[in-house]
Amino acid sequence: MSGTDLLPAQFHDLEHWAALWALPTEAARSRRRVTSEYHDLEAFYHALLPRMDAVLEYLKDFPAGVDLPGPAQRLMDLGCAFMEVAPAVELFKQPRVPDGFAPERFEVLL
Repeated sequence: MSGTDLLPAQFHDLEHWAALWALPTEAARSRRRVTSEYHDLEAFYHALLPRMDAVLEYLKDFPAGVDLPGPAQRLMDLGCAFMEVAPAVELFKQPRVPDGFAPERFEVLL
């Protein structure tokens, strides 16, 4: 993903992060987290943290269970990535869960 208009206009300042982190699945976001350097996780976390109230406020106007327009979906994916990264920064101070299972062992069953 690259370019502009990845996100709704009021979130233009986060487009750099969307290009890196607005991944469509939990597995992809988890993979990005565990393969990232910790300082990159911190930078992402600190860029998104002050904007998360605005992100949630924007997304609450969309009905649950419907397909979101592209920019709104990427904003949702970016918010999900923030939630994936937050425990790594706030609790673990590293990309992986200490003494946890390797994320590669988890398999999504549908």
